[in-house]
Amino acid sequence: MEEKKAILTVALDEETFERIAPLLKRRSLSVRTVSQGSEAEVVAKRKRYHLVICRYPLPDMKLREFVASIRSESSASKSASLMMLTIPEMATEAQSGVRGGPFLVFSGQEPLGTLGQGAAHLLQVAPRYAPRIPTRLDASLEDGSETYDGWVANLSRTGMLVTDAPMLPVGALCVFDFKLPNGEIVRGTAEVVRHAKPRRERVAGFALHFVNFEPGCFEVLQAWCDTEEPDDI
Repeated sequence: MEEKKAILTVALDEETFERIAPLLKRRSLSVRTVSQGSEAEVVAKRKRYHLVICRYPLPDMKLREFVASIRSESSASKSASLMMLTIPEMATEAQSGVRGGPFLVFSGQEPLGTLGQGAAHLLQVAPRYAPRIPTRLDASLEDGSETYDGWVANLSRTGMLVTDAPMLPVGALCVFDFKLPNGEIVRGTAEVVRHAKPRRERVAGFALHFVNFEPGCFEVLQAWCDTEEPDDI
């Protein structure tokens, strides 16, 4: 089973937490919330967290001390990325308090899609979208080529999950095409990399990793993703 990404939120006020709650509730994440920097120190030292989302300023300690503790050699979360949420006037100050390792600073007023894309970047995953659009696949199989129709259940810059089509074997190469909700066409080649099981992902289908695109198609997909709010990280 794919490991869930662990997120630790620290000292987020109620308004900020409510704004990012849809992001935190996604099924690919495991989230713990604490109200103090000192509490986060203890928690992060014992368990590995992939991303720490922190309100600046912290209510009980200086940011540099907090970051140093999180990224100390004795911390299980020493490789964690940091996302700092603050007010615009304090963004530069927050940036100066972070040393070493990946981090991003936001004012907390950005659209949820922007925050989601920032979190996805820090977690080193491609955010996923759920356009529910039809796709056609020309699959190269051992006994020849076959054409299938299916539906794109989720989509990212790196691949897609296809449902309502015959289960293709892992390793099969497919020439694909689909029309985005904005009417743009995306074509290319993809490889079946795994099968999705309903018990784990609440959907049956297979995942395709994009191998290459026809000229201009990746830019079309990327531009569409940049304007959409992620359904999942």
